[in-house]
Amino acid sequence: MPAFSPSLPDLRSQLGAQVDFLSQVSHHAIDTARQLSELNVRAARQLVDDGVRLGRALASCDDPFQIGTVAMREASSTAEDWQSWQNSLMGVLSAGTATFAHDANDGSWQAARSVTAGAAAEDVGAAHNPT
Repeated sequence: MPAFSPSLPDLRSQLGAQVDFLSQVSHHAIDTARQLSELNVRAARQLVDDGVRLGRALASCDDPFQIGTVAMREASSTAEDWQSWQNSLMGVLSAGTATFAHDANDGSWQAARSVTAGAAAEDVGAAHNPT
């Protein structure tokens, strides 16, 4: 970060607050991406297990007329796994959204912004009212 003139402490505090905010947001984004990756890896493993189970069930079926019944029975457990994945996905996304909203509404970076805006307004006022 370049050195700032001591006459600009408000600018320094605003930029510091913005850097802190972006750091928080990037950490939360990376954490959410990690959670999504873990969720998708678990879902992929579950789908492979379901496929193996379906293949074994179909291979062990002696009656060709029962293949449809066996496949439907195994498909219902796969549908339950997909529903569980979807619920977990919504949980991760909701938590991530709530965290981002909390960070965005945190007053620390907005306070630094308002201090800088107030100082800028004073500078503009001083420039237009030379006394």
